[in-house]
Amino acid sequence: MDKMRSTLTRLHLIGIARFVDRTARRLFVVSVKFLRSISRFPVVGRILEPLLVRLDRDHHLHLDQTELLRVCRALSNQQLSYWVGGGWGLDILVGCETRRHGDLDFVLANFKVELPDVALVLAELGYQRKNPLGGTMWFPDAEVYEDDHGHHIEILNINWKLLATASSLLGSRSTPDPEIANHSEQPTEMLLAKLTSTGEVDGVSVPILSAAAQQLFHLGYERRDEDWHAENIFRLISIREEGSTELALSPQRSGSQPPSTLLLVPIFSFPPDLWRLCRLYRNDLDLMPPHVTLAFPFLPLASVTPDVVRQLSTLFSGIEAFDFELNQVRWFGTNVVYLEPSESDSFRSIIELLQREFPDFHPYNDEFESVIPHVCLSEHGSIADRRVLGRHAPEYLPISSRAAHVWLMCNDLRVDEWSIAKIFALDSK
Repeated sequence: MDKMRSTLTRLHLIGIARFVDRTARRLFVVSVKFLRSISRFPVVGRILEPLLVRLDRDHHLHLDQTELLRVCRALSNQQLSYWVGGGWGLDILVGCETRRHGDLDFVLANFKVELPDVALVLAELGYQRKNPLGGTMWFPDAEVYEDDHGHHIEILNINWKLLATASSLLGSRSTPDPEIANHSEQPTEMLLAKLTSTGEVDGVSVPILSAAAQQLFHLGYERRDEDWHAENIFRLISIREEGSTELALSPQRSGSQPPSTLLLVPIFSFPPDLWRLCRLYRNDLDLMPPHVTLAFPFLPLASVTPDVVRQLSTLFSGIEAFDFELNQVRWFGTNVVYLEPSESDSFRSIIELLQREFPDFHPYNDEFESVIPHVCLSEHGSIADRRVLGRHAPEYLPISSRAAHVWLMCNDLRVDEWSIAKIFALDSK
């Protein structure tokens, strides 16, 4: 497939090359999903498991925060002008990792001049150049690098003139500003001020594309299934101003059951193979990441007023962030298999504080005598599915993580679909 794509590109049949590449990828994804579904049957599963591990590459494509910062520090140390975009760019803008990332996208101020230096930096970090994927409307050139751990990086060349024109037309002016639209291929200071920014990850400053630039890029390709998450993040970015009590809500859903809310601490340090096993055995971590639940159900969405948001913000800002480990596999009867966090008392104290502050909050609708902090591996499917997870999970323990943010989530769009309505940071001192 790579050879066919390269041949079509050399013949300047870019449109055909992209169509072939997109079609092949879709067929592959459909095939893997089908194999996943039938592999849940015990006899078939044992046969298909080795094949799925080889085919299902998505579970290995996890570029985590540690690798992000390693690459960014190396580029910054060489004083290269770059900005992080894509999924990681959005998460840095919103101030918190919100999903598992399969790659890292960044753009260069002067692509042709700086690319050789960037290639040297990436080579020192263990990355090798792969066949380019081909450009897009916004990015006429895209260089691809991968390492032996499955980390995937794309270096992009922005069409600054097109971006400037589009930005001006979508702004307050009815016609492009000549000073912006007629500049050379290199970005002006005015354009950089509008379309680039700086964010922070774990106390490290990272150059990023602005929300305005990212929104333009999301208009530049065919809509994908996962773009609902990007829309949620754009809503979060728009309300992130200091002291804002607004919630990032979807268009109101229809139905008789009113929307509800929950509070959780997300975890993104699951090993890729454990992530794949959870997804295989009926726990869709792409919809909601592994987490420690603090409040479920919390309050009806209609009851989460600006005063409640301010109260939550004050409460969580007074709690110091803490590290913890997941090192034990436990069961609730035969219904739920879960991981026990090492700092259970810290989580339990937060839950008890929420109960005191919000008397209308009753954990799990008072179905249980006490609340046990846990990270659910699976509570759906057959007991055989859960036993497979319970048997394999110890191979990936312990898992280190950090409680640094709390998500307020709501099901305002559909009763079984939860999105992030607000992110609260714990005290990081």
